[in-house]
Amino acid sequence: MSEANQLELNKGDNFIFAIDVSASMGAKDCPGGLTRIEFLKEKVILFANEASKWDEDGIDVLTFGHQVKVLPNVTAQVAADTIGALRASEGSTDTAGAIAAAYKRHKETKSEQTVLFLATDGEPNDREAVKATIVKIANELKDEHEFAISFLTVGVIAPGLDAFLTALDDDLKGAKHDIVDVKRLEEVDFMAAFVGALHD
Repeated sequence: MSEANQLELNKGDNFIFAIDVSASMGAKDCPGGLTRIEFLKEKVILFANEASKWDEDGIDVLTFGHQVKVLPNVTAQVAADTIGALRASEGSTDTAGAIAAAYKRHKETKSEQTVLFLATDGEPNDREAVKATIVKIANELKDEHEFAISFLTVGVIAPGLDAFLTALDDDLKGAKHDIVDVKRLEEVDFMAAFVGALHD
């Protein structure tokens, strides 16, 4: 695994996992012959199970397509049923709405540090809205570690989306803090990250 795909988790972090449920997530191009949504669900269930070891409240899960839904406090006890029931059936990808909802949840829970994992395979409905939402959040933060956004790409990604996400990471104009990074879901090792954080 490359250095770029290693996660740095901290024991006090609050986790939000945003799951793209647009119809393209039904494409079958992930390891083991899985669809994108099935591969992602496996990863998120594993993540929720590990996160419950240090946060009894569990993780917050958002789903986004043409609408954004919040599934709060997903613990190990309910992760398989709650996440397993998700389907890739929606017609568009409201990425900006998912980021805004996650930040609202961060403020509601009064967390000191929140990490948003946003897993997507596709083009957002509105690129400019994504940029504006991230810039607004970045400029509200007192500290860049207060709210971090980690885009996790799922399946075969179009070059245009790849370039857009890279620009959010490396060259987002007007943002006071760099709060974005981009990784490939299949290359991220959540287990190793949790082991490291739990032994900090």
